[in-house]
Amino acid sequence: MSAAPASTGPASTGPASTGPASTGAASTQAAGPQAVAAGCGAPAGGAAITDAGNQAVVQGRVTKDGSAVGTGYVRLLNGDGEFVAEVPLGEDGGFRFFAAPGTWTLRVLAPGGVRAEQAVAAATGKVVNLEVAV
Repeated sequence: MSAAPASTGPASTGPASTGPASTGAASTQAAGPQAVAAGCGAPAGGAAITDAGNQAVVQGRVTKDGSAVGTGYVRLLNGDGEFVAEVPLGEDGGFRFFAAPGTWTLRVLAPGGVRAEQAVAAATGKVVNLEVAV
């Protein structure tokens, strides 16, 4: 029995991905500072989104007394208040969800028992930008 030859071509021969996968009600991405991560050409926290295309994007920043809250999580809850997704806050307090169209609740959880909730409506082709004060 012989081993398969080593590949010298690209790892994938399928079409390139041009956006987030649509595998559920929501996908997530932490939003953070736009510095380039070491060893990678992508901006830390992902690129800023201004055009949602065929996605429903909910993004924003969590602040306390006007300053970023860089430690904690934001949860996405459905209309029944059930957990759907969660992302850690970026250093700048940023967060981002690719949500299904509809009404959602954002729940912020941060150290020291900090908790806040905010309702948001997501729509296909729209980017909703929020500042959640805790």
